[in-house]
Amino acid sequence: MAKTIEIGYARDCRTGNFIVTKLNSTFHANSKHRRQQIIVLPGAFFHALPTVDRRSVANVIDITVSQAVDLGFILPPAETEAAACVSAVPA
Repeated sequence: MAKTIEIGYARDCRTGNFIVTKLNSTFHANSKHRRQQIIVLPGAFFHALPTVDRRSVANVIDITVSQAVDLGFILPPAETEAAACVSAVPA
């Protein structure tokens, strides 16, 4: 089973772009640590996540590591190497 990452997204009503946040349950709301937050153009967002409804303006979903990389998140090497090993092993 592929490792999943939880993200939250919201569409900016002014620009139409998506504000996407990589969620981490170890960070509480008042944590000093920063969450990764990126701005993604709608075309790139729906290309990386084709199952998301195009009418959706905000949600929290689980995505694969490869989808997170396609969106533009910077992931630790351990997460990306694990995804590469999983996809390289024939089923």
